[in-house]
Amino acid sequence: MQLFSLVSVLLASIYAGSAALVASGGAPACTNEEITYETYIGKDNNVKVSYSHCDEDPLVSADGAIVDALTKRQSNNVCGAACNTFCFTPSGNGPSTGDCSIIADALLYDSQNVGVLFNVSATGTPTNKITMQYQTCLTYFLNQDFSTLIYCRTEWSKLVTWLSTDCDAANNAQGGLCVATDQRWYVQ
Repeated sequence: MQLFSLVSVLLASIYAGSAALVASGGAPACTNEEITYETYIGKDNNVKVSYSHCDEDPLVSADGAIVDALTKRQSNNVCGAACNTFCFTPSGNGPSTGDCSIIADALLYDSQNVGVLFNVSATGTPTNKITMQYQTCLTYFLNQDFSTLIYCRTEWSKLVTWLSTDCDAANNAQGGLCVATDQRWYVQ
């Protein structure tokens, strides 16, 4: 029963995050990623969700640079927290805006049917990264903090939509990411 509760909470948080990776290049690398759980979400159960952990999570600063350490922060509820967006250039092989809208819609569907908020466990735990994919579009929420964070599916949906439309080939990009101003998390 505890595993079911954990999975339900994780699924809820997958769609509430505010960092969307809607790209195919330029993204921080995850070494030796270990997937601990996979499922499908959305009205049609067509968006794949994976909970995972990387041996060495790439820490990304608020200005988009990969760094060695981050400063400890306060509140665990980061729903609606500000983040800085960056697009991956040059354009080419980016995700389809239509595919990304399927993920954004699935997040909104789950926010209404599962709950708006979700938890993402602390960095270094087996499930500090939540990934969603539908065909060419991939997005994930990575917790860089040392404590569990709470995010919202509605904000993650907005980020997926924004990154897939403003960081597309028409804007000389191939996706992007949004890094929390306090550097505790990012969505790609």
